[in-house]
Amino acid sequence: MNPLRLLLIAVVLSACQGAHLQDAPTKSDREKAALFGSVATVKVESTFFQRKNDKWVESERDLYEQTEYDKLGTIIRQKKIPMYGDPAPCQVQYRHDDKHRTTEVFCTDGSRERVLYKYTYADDRFGNWIKQVSSVPDGENFRAQSTVYRTITYFE
Repeated sequence: MNPLRLLLIAVVLSACQGAHLQDAPTKSDREKAALFGSVATVKVESTFFQRKNDKWVESERDLYEQTEYDKLGTIIRQKKIPMYGDPAPCQVQYRHDDKHRTTEVFCTDGSRERVLYKYTYADDRFGNWIKQVSSVPDGENFRAQSTVYRTITYFE
């Protein structure tokens, strides 16, 4: 076979392989946060429940995280405010729902399992959660302890 023809075939094949073997697209920050749709901002607020006049009442909301995304889903601004914490006395494990959201935080000492928190969610029309209620054990049942609200705005 003609050497020029072989060179031409080699060049064409290498060009085809280069186009075929491109790197897989990387996920945007928005996708990594498991957000759907063209989310522009996410504001995360928290409340807690306290006893007043023999009733459990929800406190005012406290902002603890705000994230802004550009149209491509890259974080352009993020503000996080540290929250109080309660370290668990054992190794913490998690259960998740089909949207990969935490539904239960528990620990086990090998013989029994102890649920520390349960979470329930309310979603917006795109399937992103906008309200998360955290419940803690209270005798045989669970009672709401805090609520986290996310305000999500979308690009039009």
